[in-house]
Amino acid sequence: MSDQVERALARLEQTGSIIAPERSGRGFGVFTKGDRRRRPVARLTAPQVRALESAGVIVAHGDAKYFVLSPAGIARAARSAATSAEAYLAQHRPIVPRTVMDAGGMARSARGHEPDDTVRKLCALRDASGAPWFSADELTAATRLRADWERGQMGLVKGSDFAAPPKGETARGAGNAAEHLAGTRCDAHRRVAEALESLALPPRRVVEAVCLSEQGLAAVERMQSWPLRSGKLALKLALAQLAARQIAL
Repeated sequence: MSDQVERALARLEQTGSIIAPERSGRGFGVFTKGDRRRRPVARLTAPQVRALESAGVIVAHGDAKYFVLSPAGIARAARSAATSAEAYLAQHRPIVPRTVMDAGGMARSARGHEPDDTVRKLCALRDASGAPWFSADELTAATRLRADWERGQMGLVKGSDFAAPPKGETARGAGNAAEHLAGTRCDAHRRVAEALESLALPPRRVVEAVCLSEQGLAAVERMQSWPLRSGKLALKLALAQLAARQIAL
């Protein structure tokens, strides 16, 4: 894509920005906060807008005559803003500098995804000697499960049917942003279900409670009538099993 289109997509990524026809009728503009009374922050021609829509980067917003970024467009904008080495990681979550613990227990600086609160709490757990309780593979397993679970919840309302096929909006069938989002959601839901089904019932319960429902280990131990600190061990065993499964896939 041209530099003009890349700049427009970068502007469109800002919250509330839209692509809409200019009042002059000469083409389309990118308007921040949806305010078409102001001058556009970037301009596109009609052929460029049609090409972006055909590629699934932007999608028409209901019956209104304006466009917004599709989920695929948001991912593409994130890739464009990142360095070439981090482009495909950046489309899932911002890449930030952070401190990590290597295999020898030493702290070092690295770039990667900032863990969410659930995974951050797991990272903070230590054994009796002060070393990290969970290995890097176990934390990765928890991160992937949590990320898939969050993708599986996107856009859901009460009564959502995972078995129902996505609905197309045109006679040409698949390709619209709503169908793409539904497919992504169903795939993520399937991966979570398969991962949980690979666990026995007791470790599955602790994974669901801690990694998905964000309950504390102490609460899980009370709910399951387990001995003190046994939830910590159960979770480690469960995440080790999920990590081994992910490596085998």
